[in-house]
Amino acid sequence: MAMRLVNKNLVGRCGLYCGACVIYRAHKDSKQLQRKIAEQEKCKPEQIRCEGCQTASTNGWDEKGEEWGKNCKIFKCLEAKG
Repeated sequence: MAMRLVNKNLVGRCGLYCGACVIYRAHKDSKQLQRKIAEQEKCKPEQIRCEGCQTASTNGWDEKGEEWGKNCKIFKCLEAKG
């Protein structure tokens, strides 16, 4: 039997599987979807980026805090509640 490696960064802090998240999938798989979400969220397409919330801090994934982690409502709520 083959052994499957699990990326623990894709187990969301909220309990959801990040691999099924539209933001994560748009960043990884679809520039078109990334642009569509950016239009809806009134932000730049490059801001629709997620590596999984286990890798994020409250400032986002970069020093400027411009990526999705900083703006994720679930992430903010979980951080606020500890």
